[in-house]
Amino acid sequence: MLSEKFIVELGIALQAQNHLLRKLASATSEIGSKLTNIEQKLSDTGVASEQLQALEKLMSDLEASQDWLEVEDFENFNVDQILGLYKQRQKHISVELIKIGFNDWESFVRQCQAYTLSQGIDPLAPYEALLTEADFEVLKEESFNAQFRWDKWDYIFVGASGILASLTDYFLVKIPTTLTTGQYAGQTSSPITEWIKKYDTTRGDDWFASWAQNLAETCKVPYDSMSYVDADSIKRITGIFPKSHRLQSLGHDPVLGFIFGVLDIMRGTITGFSYDRLTHSHTWLQGAVWSNLEPINLIEAILRQIGHLISDVATPMGLPAPFMTLIQGINVGSFGKGRHTIGELARWMYLNGYDFRHFLVSGITPAVIEIFLRAYIMLRHYAEHGEQRVNLTSHPKYRTMLLLAHGIATAGNAGKITLMQGNPLAINYAEWMAFIRYLMPSMKYWLFDQYQLKIEHLENINTNEWEQLLKSSDDILAAVTALDYPTVTLGKL
Repeated sequence: MLSEKFIVELGIALQAQNHLLRKLASATSEIGSKLTNIEQKLSDTGVASEQLQALEKLMSDLEASQDWLEVEDFENFNVDQILGLYKQRQKHISVELIKIGFNDWESFVRQCQAYTLSQGIDPLAPYEALLTEADFEVLKEESFNAQFRWDKWDYIFVGASGILASLTDYFLVKIPTTLTTGQYAGQTSSPITEWIKKYDTTRGDDWFASWAQNLAETCKVPYDSMSYVDADSIKRITGIFPKSHRLQSLGHDPVLGFIFGVLDIMRGTITGFSYDRLTHSHTWLQGAVWSNLEPINLIEAILRQIGHLISDVATPMGLPAPFMTLIQGINVGSFGKGRHTIGELARWMYLNGYDFRHFLVSGITPAVIEIFLRAYIMLRHYAEHGEQRVNLTSHPKYRTMLLLAHGIATAGNAGKITLMQGNPLAINYAEWMAFIRYLMPSMKYWLFDQYQLKIEHLENINTNEWEQLLKSSDDILAAVTALDYPTVTLGKL
């Protein structure tokens, strides 16, 4: 870790050197004559090189004829002459260092500070003062944010996809059921949901209806019961009736059912919530249903769970939307004229047709964004980066684009709810889930990953520059060694 004192000293030295370099750049016409003088001064070093080459030749000759050498041949050989040549070269280098005024770091800093003061330069100016306009442009293009910068086309396609999804939600998804009475009377249902719900496996005679009816008979499950055994007596679940039993049992949830439903099948129990109309609250419950349970392995339980869900999906009440069975347990909030809790709203929505089939229809809204915007992003990425693979949901820019588009769609859904007098059936459950899906990793990126990725980006730039410097050095060394220059090599005495 660099100390603050060293950073300040380094800044002073760099300010002085920067000023000198700029002065040299503006006085290039005078360099020619100065180089001539420098060449004359350095000509003495050529003499030392010639002497070393002569000694090398002599040593080579000695090595080639060492078998014929005798002790008398070394009587006039003076080793101190060789050491003197190297001392002379070392002294010459020391003289050159003294000429530029460099004795040690502290004296060098003092000289730089004196120079900056004499030239009217602020010795404590920021490092940015050393950069030119070209340098700023390079830094701008190599910055971490440059790779995530948006242009006008990004904004256009994000806005267009979000608005198109909102229009789809309002005109196509609508609500699951046409309401003829009550506060929301006159609001019409989605034509797609209405068309899907016309198919009823309990009344159909086609192959799928026959298959579903057969599954209903063979895939019996304990959580289909509306009562359970409590202290050796059969107790009915509070608030349950045929239309609500699928909502109140977690086994009927299309997602959670593969956890709680499978466990209930293996244990012969029912897991879910009771509902008390007086207290307006849902209470967690779990009770035994099958007393003479035969052992059921995990694979059989999963297959029975799948078969039972298939048999229920196209019935008049259908299956609840994913996680709606769990949401009913949230006994907080006060919405509408009746001051209903979130759990009561979930119950009311399911009883009024908001089932798994309408959830699939509401998925059209996020699907519009995913198809429309992802197609643009992938084509844009291919045009700019070729066939380089990229995970759109992990790329900060692309994920933010998808998040903003879904944010526009969720805002549009909030407007739809307002226009429909706050009808909970107007909630686009699938769109809100898609928005949260992109919001959570984006928050993690903004709070934590962003700084780490910035450091990694800078390290990558430094690594690339260092590798380029090493490559350039290797190229220069290869070019120099390819030239036929005489080399100086010390022989063995």
